[in-house]
Amino acid sequence: MIPRTIAENAGHKAEKVIADLYAKTSESNKFGVNVTDGSVSDVVAMGIMDCWDTKSWAMKLAVDAVLTILRVDQIIMSKPSGGPNMS
Repeated sequence: MIPRTIAENAGHKAEKVIADLYAKTSESNKFGVNVTDGSVSDVVAMGIMDCWDTKSWAMKLAVDAVLTILRVDQIIMSKPSGGPNMS
């Protein structure tokens, strides 16, 4: 999802970038999307290093947000509606 969004926001064809990325990552796991030309490049050779801790916290917080939304939705759906009293 993230490489697709990056490619689309950079104005490149996301399907082609994703296909190239799948082909390259089958060889090695050090490739990423180059937004300047839309190619898949070796991120180590380009000098791009990401912090895994930042990514893991982002994923944890995103999951927490989704679970909170689902809990609120479940509470709203379990309450009886305010329709006419049938008794």
